[in-house]
Amino acid sequence: MNWLEFALLHVDEACTVKVEAPGRRAVPVGPCVIARRPDGFTVLCPPDTVAPPGSRVTLPAGDTVEVVTTVYLPAHGTRLPEHQQLDVAGRTVGRRSCRATGRAG
Repeated sequence: MNWLEFALLHVDEACTVKVEAPGRRAVPVGPCVIARRPDGFTVLCPPDTVAPPGSRVTLPAGDTVEVVTTVYLPAHGTRLPEHQQLDVAGRTVGRRSCRATGRAG
């Protein structure tokens, strides 16, 4: 299963964000999943997403956050397909569908 198939099966509503990497124009990226962490948020994106630390991400509700860490995660036998994990920092993130439904598996 690839990232698009996973997102279509396990996300209530496809979520597109805008990613502006340093020195580049903002581009739409999706489908993505946004998950809360105790110290911020994580945005799970397609594996070809380019968002090094310092990139700005505009979320569906219009909030802008900054990428702190980017991690490419291969599938390697997990239930998630390959994808990019963007750990972001921001004051608050508005509520909007694009979170996992809990149907993974």
